[in-house]
Amino acid sequence: MIILIGSNKGGSGKTTIACNLAVALAKNGNDVCLVDADRQGSAAKWHQEREAGEITPSITLVQKYDNLTKTMQSLDDKFSHIIVDVAGRNSREMITAATVADMIIAPHQCSQLDLDTLGELQEQIIRVMDLNPDLKVFIYQTMASTNVQVIENERQDFKAYVAEFPEFKALQSSGRYRKIYRDVMSDGLSVLETSNKQAIDEVTALYGEIFSHG
Repeated sequence: MIILIGSNKGGSGKTTIACNLAVALAKNGNDVCLVDADRQGSAAKWHQEREAGEITPSITLVQKYDNLTKTMQSLDDKFSHIIVDVAGRNSREMITAATVADMIIAPHQCSQLDLDTLGELQEQIIRVMDLNPDLKVFIYQTMASTNVQVIENERQDFKAYVAEFPEFKALQSSGRYRKIYRDVMSDGLSVLETSNKQAIDEVTALYGEIFSHG
């Protein structure tokens, strides 16, 4: 299964989600490959720290740019799951990976700047689906508020906006704005390898929901 973590908005937590999902898959006994297709190389840096710390389970990482189609097809023959992390923009890497992906997870904050990019993403997905009609696209609310007074309204606003786009489905799970997500990345870790129950529950919920659709 090829899962593309991508959107047209930077700063939405794509690399964090990709790395946490890769660890979740590995911890559940899956043979997973993490593909860093963002020239900033954040996933590769995370992986380097993980390797240096000899942290298990180990994750296979591949760096690849430009046209990803043949690389994705080749990796799909070798690994049960491929997680692809692309840059936060309309990139060649995102489009070519989408043509062979089983699923796109598009992280967005509940902000107008983030949600305004869904129209552009919709146009891309319509064209990609001419080549990959079975592609599933899920919108994941990321960096959601932890303020109990605004959580429900923010969530309803997010779901209502996503519902305007028939090509997309809003995931029920969401990730909140927690410092732990940033802290563990520099150590090559996932929040699943910490004692932070709230963050663990968020990643576990995302993992469970994604693979119930798989």
